[in-house]
Amino acid sequence: MRRIKRSERAFQAASRGGFGRHHTSPIKVGDARKKAAVRGFGRDQKADAIAAELDALLRGETVAAARDTVPGLATSEDVQMEPWVDMDPPAAPLFAAPPPPPPPRPSLPFPPRRSTADAANERLNVAWNNLLPLLEIPWAQYYERTHGQQRDCVPAVLTHNCTASCNGPTTVYNVKCLYTSYIQHVEITTCPCKPAAVLLVEHGVFPASPTQPKTGISIDLLDFYRALFECSCDAVTALAAALHTLYERRGFKVTTARSGEDAVDPFRRVLTQAVQWSCNLRVRIEQRVELALAQAALSTQSSMGASAASEEASAASSAASAETSATSSTSTIAGSEIPTPSTASPIDVPAASATPSPPSNQRDRADRSLCERCPACFNLSSWGRPLKDGGDVQNGGDACFSYRHNKKAGDGSISYRAKYFLTKEFVDGIRKRVLAARKKPNANPRRRVAKEVIDACEQSWDAANEKKKKTNSDRYDASGVFVMTCRHGQVIFMANVDTPGEQQCYIIAMLEQLFSLLPWNATVLQAYDVACVTDHSLDLYPIFSPSIRDRLGFVINGMHAYGHQWACQLVYNPRFRVGMGLADHECVERFWSRIRKLIPLTRGQWSSRRIWMLDVYADFVAKEGRTNLGNWIHRQQEKNLTLKYRSATKTIDDCRITDQELRAQWAAQKEAQTSIRAHAPNRLRRELDKVLSLQTQIDAVEKAIEDTKKTFKGSGASARSLKILRGLEATHEQLSGEAEALYGSLNIQESFPELRSLPLEFAQTLLVLRDLKINIRKRATGSFMEWETLDRAVSGRREALGTKLHQSTRKAITRRQPALLKAITKFNDGCATLERLCPPQSPIPLPSPLSTQLNVLRNDPTLHEDVWITPSEGPIPRWLNDQDVRDGIRSLHVLDRCAEEVVRLNMERDNLRRWLSQEKDVVTRSLETIHNTSESWLRFFLLQRAGEIDDLRRSWTPFLQHKDIGSRPISMSSVASVASATSVDRRVTPVTPSAAAFVSHSVSHPAPPLPAAISNPRANAVSHVLVDDHAFSTSLPVLRGRGQVSIVVEEDELFDNVEDDAEGLLAIGTDLGDISDEEQIQIIEEVLDNSDDEEEVVETSGAEPTADVLEIQWEFKRTNNIDSSFIRELDIRNNSLVSTAGNFTHFVVRNNNRRPLSIAVEDLLPFTLRNGLLNNFGLNGVAASLHNLFSAPYSPFKTSADRCALFTTHDLPKVHYKGSDPDIWRHISPTEYWNKPVWLIPIHRKQQEHWVLAIVVVPTRQLLFFDSFSSSGGWRQDLGDVMILITRLVALANRNSHPLHVSTEDPEEKWVARPLFKLGEARQHNNHDCGLWVLSMMAAFMRGDEDTALVDADMPWVRHVFRRHIETLPIS
Repeated sequence: MRRIKRSERAFQAASRGGFGRHHTSPIKVGDARKKAAVRGFGRDQKADAIAAELDALLRGETVAAARDTVPGLATSEDVQMEPWVDMDPPAAPLFAAPPPPPPPRPSLPFPPRRSTADAANERLNVAWNNLLPLLEIPWAQYYERTHGQQRDCVPAVLTHNCTASCNGPTTVYNVKCLYTSYIQHVEITTCPCKPAAVLLVEHGVFPASPTQPKTGISIDLLDFYRALFECSCDAVTALAAALHTLYERRGFKVTTARSGEDAVDPFRRVLTQAVQWSCNLRVRIEQRVELALAQAALSTQSSMGASAASEEASAASSAASAETSATSSTSTIAGSEIPTPSTASPIDVPAASATPSPPSNQRDRADRSLCERCPACFNLSSWGRPLKDGGDVQNGGDACFSYRHNKKAGDGSISYRAKYFLTKEFVDGIRKRVLAARKKPNANPRRRVAKEVIDACEQSWDAANEKKKKTNSDRYDASGVFVMTCRHGQVIFMANVDTPGEQQCYIIAMLEQLFSLLPWNATVLQAYDVACVTDHSLDLYPIFSPSIRDRLGFVINGMHAYGHQWACQLVYNPRFRVGMGLADHECVERFWSRIRKLIPLTRGQWSSRRIWMLDVYADFVAKEGRTNLGNWIHRQQEKNLTLKYRSATKTIDDCRITDQELRAQWAAQKEAQTSIRAHAPNRLRRELDKVLSLQTQIDAVEKAIEDTKKTFKGSGASARSLKILRGLEATHEQLSGEAEALYGSLNIQESFPELRSLPLEFAQTLLVLRDLKINIRKRATGSFMEWETLDRAVSGRREALGTKLHQSTRKAITRRQPALLKAITKFNDGCATLERLCPPQSPIPLPSPLSTQLNVLRNDPTLHEDVWITPSEGPIPRWLNDQDVRDGIRSLHVLDRCAEEVVRLNMERDNLRRWLSQEKDVVTRSLETIHNTSESWLRFFLLQRAGEIDDLRRSWTPFLQHKDIGSRPISMSSVASVASATSVDRRVTPVTPSAAAFVSHSVSHPAPPLPAAISNPRANAVSHVLVDDHAFSTSLPVLRGRGQVSIVVEEDELFDNVEDDAEGLLAIGTDLGDISDEEQIQIIEEVLDNSDDEEEVVETSGAEPTADVLEIQWEFKRTNNIDSSFIRELDIRNNSLVSTAGNFTHFVVRNNNRRPLSIAVEDLLPFTLRNGLLNNFGLNGVAASLHNLFSAPYSPFKTSADRCALFTTHDLPKVHYKGSDPDIWRHISPTEYWNKPVWLIPIHRKQQEHWVLAIVVVPTRQLLFFDSFSSSGGWRQDLGDVMILITRLVALANRNSHPLHVSTEDPEEKWVARPLFKLGEARQHNNHDCGLWVLSMMAAFMRGDEDTALVDADMPWVRHVFRRHIETLPIS
């Protein structure tokens, strides 16, 4: 009967009578596990017995003898048993003892259950491991024979003529050999003494099977795939499909052997086997080469003591056997261990133990494996540099939870010994040791940071919480991968993370392994995202021995510093840590980005193949990075060090403050900021957070109401609907008012008695801003962490992950961004209000506003500073309210790090030169050693090694000369004198302790000259010119001055042609493991650029000050255009008009229908008093009145006045406090500034109660500034705000159809700022005439001049004339 499919049965009509229609089971694939035949107990013994009987009959023996040879075999006769008889049980006595219990049934030990696939895989591994030793020499001979030559195809017939008289049977194999564009069928005839696989390898074909090869892959094709893997990732499936398609197009059809049909995916499995085991063969040969080099290195160090020599040999042997193995001797499968065959590795070298022995006290250099991975870091000639000077080695470490492994993918042995991965046994041993140490804390632990600060940092980072599960342990058996890199990005160690969270055992295990391979006195500075927590744990518990703990220090990764408390940053921030240089130690993030394409491939592989793929790709990245070490040093010098040094030097020169003063201010700042109360009361923080959330919801309701109104207007809504909508609007307005009232009443309390002497409204606003900034910092830090997570999750900003994840990103960011931006806007408004309410000579420093551009806010150091609420004793500290001092302190830190980086780069240049020389000697000695020995077949690979060293020498040579930033060399005696100097001139940068230590260390160990090329009989060998030895001095350079720094090479090299496109960092933060698979979010440009139209910040043309487009020239150039008659002419005019004296408000009528300016009685009062301070209304009113006077049709100065756009004193603060574009356009557009070449901008410095003036000359890109005190202080901040104002006004004019073609962002078209005064020659000698001077200078420019002839003695008369002028203005 026809079997009906399930889809047909669903549409059959129901039966109306009888039994209905007969149906059978639907067609479905049967369960393979249910098809296995059932094998009864004893069946195997019976089969063995029958086979023994047959053999006995064939040999003429008796059957009984055969039966005796089978142990445990029963006779063939039936067992005789008595017939069964039913019997009544005997009557038991009334008080009889109970019968004894039956003896226990003997339990037979059941063998461990093993699947057929596991057993087959184990047999396959055994066969391959037995074959690989036989393939080493043929593999080497093939490469040596065909190197640099065109390779031929394998012959169609291969026959081995046995000469060993093995008397074995001859076997014929038919093998399909896969080449790049065709298939070659080969018939192989051989005997057991030479397997077919060996014949294939001799002819350039690698077998896909170790015993019965039916398919072989060209070694050239495997080399091509290896290069493809290095440039992209694992692509076996793609290569197999491509070969299948290409073969069919070229007439090579592949069919199945049974049915003759076209084969489906015939090459994937054979390619996988060939790729895997050819890689294992390469690793074995590399280990043999490394062992030969290690032995040669031992012989070249014959001058060492016997103990040191033996220690070096054992360490080198350990390195050659890949001491860090992921599957060294066992492969874990579901908790059981399957032993690896003893023939897995031909080199008898022990693997790393779970508890490495401490290094010998006689070791004086790092292990060869470390020098191979990064010779710039580990090839030091002497060790023991103090941690306070930067240490000997600087590393970075972090985990990524995107590389988790699916538990259902399983595992299987592939006999691969990992090169970089630490063994699971070693990491587990460290974990047990950590747990045991935590039970016995130290008696008097050292505390570098307060416990409250450590707790706050621990709450901010998931990596510090070992109990947090970042992956589902039911689904994944590996959570991620932990990696350690040097400061150049070279991978040092890796570890498989098999715990739900990121535990400290991983970083501790890597440090333990690292110290075991370093000299006994080596010092290490480790960068880690939770360095403060880890350092505190190591101080609290005896995890490391004192000898190691004293040589280990921690810093925070550069991109993770923003998430730590300020008190923590003072100790662990790399920008404040002496000796750190300029490295950001985020190379781990760059490594994750480099291998990001392996994430989906490794998730569903065998666990061992996942380790293999990550390890092989890490090895490729490390070798490529080693090749580019010279270029790394060059880029660090040219694109990082030089640019930062120049920028910092320019900043300090512009600040015009001595280094001694800056260092004193920095010390005062650290002392003060560590004593401030860092946190607001918890109740206030909770209330503030709730109010801000409420305000965000109110804003969302307001937007919904506006959208509904637009919809009703377009659709003609009913009167009832409009009435309800108006009621909702009224309710919304009431809620908004109540929310504002609630916001303003949060801090009405008596918690801060030190503010009682200040005005109530000022104190209330100050407290609100303090709590608000703490809330902003918490929200901003969370947002930055989210961006970092998403950036690593997407593996790049422009790699889309799909529409669903795109929408998830927009929703997630949209939920969080408005609340943060609303809080920032409210904070900036509060800063403006606080400035307005600030009483004269206030002892409270005013807070700085925050940027509404979140990518700028991330790098803003003011975000981490609390609002100061404690009145200062005496004057306000300069580090708090003087922007020049603040910028100078930051630039001074940069200069110190530049000084350290210069010396470390030169030290790394010496290390590379030394390594080249040492490796040249080692390779030469190794070639001499293996000559005419059993290892002579390694000669080709040693020659390849010599060629690699020669290539590195040519690649590194242009970058190995000692360099600095300046040109004038100095002697070492001057270095010592500068380093020990107590007073520092402003023009001289003191040498930091780390720089002096570097210098003294390097001088005692001069760098060796570069080695000559190793003799290599390769074809096309080219000789290259070497660098002269005399070009390398034994003296290392140190920073001497701002504008010029010493250089030791004979020819000075300046860096004038520096590329502008410096390479940026990869924003790769936590990883995909922090969120579920359904919530993995893509970071997109719209989010980072705030391009969400619905929630975008109103400040659409925001800009930030940059030092690249503004140059301050402090040289004063006197002018001949001096106004000497303005006050006299204005006085004559006042006398000719009727004045209105008394308590009246005067008005200034302005053009373009602008609101008239009013000068009230209190505004006029400062013009009446001899020492009166002009306010905003008085100065703006007089300036507008003068502009009207000079631009009148009858005025002889109309042309000059019409060229001037007069700004008010309120315009620049709108930029300083991040005002919105519509607000700025509404206030400034009536001036028609886009048609005026000169902009007059009066500036009020509220903290100093001082007036200054800035003049913008648009056509010539000049900024002229005037200060009656002739002081340079404060101008960098003011001119920066002026540049932001210019940038935004240019953008607004162009956006509103008023073309203004002015460049404000191109460094090639710089703006030049110069003073209208000579420094030190003050015109004002009191503290109340500054406003009069500003009005006089504005009047001079309106009249076409550039200066005024007034002097300080004229100011009383000027004040009188201005008062008379105001009295001539209308009063209505």
